Parts: sequence; structure tokens; C-alpha cells
Amino acid sequence: MIKRPLLLLSMFLVFTAGSMTSTVSAAGKGFYDNGQTKWEYLFEEGVISEARWYSEAGELISRETYVAGQADKTEGYRLDGSVEWQVKLLEGGRQEVTRFDLEGQKTELYQTVAGQVDGVYMTFYGTGQAKQMVTYSQGVLNGPATTFFPSGQVEHEFSYSNGEVDG
Repeated sequence: MIKRPLLLLSMFLVFTAGSMTSTVSAAGKGFYDNGQTKWEYLFEEGVISEARWYSEAGELISRETYVAGQADKTEGYRLDGSVEWQVKLLEGGRQEVTRFDLEGQKTELYQTVAGQVDGVYMTFYGTGQAKQMVTYSQGVLNGPATTFFPSGQVEHEFSYSNGEVDG
């Protein structure tokens, strides 16, 4: 899907690496047929610092930030500009995924490995209070689970084994 932009980006880096300055600059851009920017890569002192993707109407759809040239965090945006989701890259190939409601409150928090949920998966009430906490192992419900009342008190505690309620 983005092979062509990455090829263009690579070519740009080869030809301009020696002329980069210490300022942030847009090093590569792709465009929709209507002329709107589709994607752009920003560099700081010759190292990629950010990548942005836009809709055909020009709204920012997602943004990826880099630390020392390595992808660090990606965010997806709603049309109103608010953050809808965020993915942080962690060690060992893990990703931390956070989803947000229209008011910016966290609604879900979980980690994935190889595209599958792995570890604790939490959902939240609109107040930010924990609503549910379940445990996954390689995409399958497996381990302790807890539901909470809006007050924060425990509602139920139970366990899953291979995707089924245990006991």
C-alpha cells in the first residue's frame, strides 16, 4: 500500500542526505488526484521524525512519530481532529493500543503481539474508571477477568480457560 512512497522516500534520502540541515523539513510528499497532500515525511537533522497521512479533503487521518529514526507511536484522528486511537511500539514486538471516546477519555487499553491481543485488556467507563479487565493469551481469553461497577467496586471475578468461562 505504501511501497511507492517508501521507495520515493528512500530515493530522496540517498540523493539529499548530505544536504540536510538541522531544521525540520518535509522530505517527501504524495498527492491525491485532486492535488491534496496524501502523505508526507518530516525529517529533523536528516533523520525521519514524523509521517502524516491525510484524507482526500485534506484532514489529518493519522500521524506516526519517530525517535532516533525508529517508529515510536502512531495516532489515528477523527474528522474533528480528536485522537481516536493510539498505538505505541514496545519492546519484544509488542504494541500498546489505546482507544478514546469523543471527549478524549480512554475507552480501551490492551497490548498485541503479532496482531493478536496478548495480556490484560481493559475497558473503561466514560469517567475513566475501569469497567472490565480480562486476560488474553495469543488472542484467546485465558486467565483472570474482573468487572467493575461505575463506583470502582468489583462486580464479578471469574476466569477464562481457552476462551471459555472456567468453572
